[in-house]
Amino acid sequence: MTVTGKGLGILGGTFDPIHIGHLRIAEAIYERIALEQIIFIPAFVPPHKVGQDYAPAEHRYAMTELAVKPYTHFTVSDMELRRSGVSYTIDTLRELRQIYPDKELYFIIGADSVAQLHTWNSINEMLQLATFVAAGRPGYEGVMEEVVHHLGAAAAERIMLLHTPEYDISSTEIRTRLHEGASLAGLVPQAVEQYINAHNLYQRQG
Repeated sequence: MTVTGKGLGILGGTFDPIHIGHLRIAEAIYERIALEQIIFIPAFVPPHKVGQDYAPAEHRYAMTELAVKPYTHFTVSDMELRRSGVSYTIDTLRELRQIYPDKELYFIIGADSVAQLHTWNSINEMLQLATFVAAGRPGYEGVMEEVVHHLGAAAAERIMLLHTPEYDISSTEIRTRLHEGASLAGLVPQAVEQYINAHNLYQRQG
């Protein structure tokens, strides 16, 4: 698979909140495939979290902006916030293809999502619009057999498996620690922790 040097990485997510793991994985992928830039795209309403509780989109966007500020090659887009409604990846990739017709798009996912790609809405069109970069650890190589089984060998050519450093950090863990009044040292950028405290996000209820 040829990387042209004009590639844009796309990292979408709830970012509730964004944490050090997101940033370090993005940095590793940026360096590994010589991307021009990585665009972080906070979801307005994540499809898998419809009806669930999460911080308001404007706060998640603001925290993402603060987190990427030190990185000149990272940026944040509010396209899913402006579009509102449920944030479907296919709509985002279609919009990005219109904005960047001459760029190679690399959509970053976790390796644990690869085996489920055949269940994604409009996955074949998505694989035409972008190369999927699966960030994971050794042991996930077998998932490509699932991809070929469900989507065919041609689709598998549009998916890259990259071994990236493993960071045992989750947004769920961070919210739990906040509920318990525990430290977030080493889990989120300091500016994000300050924002969370200033806006009383994820506070214990009752």
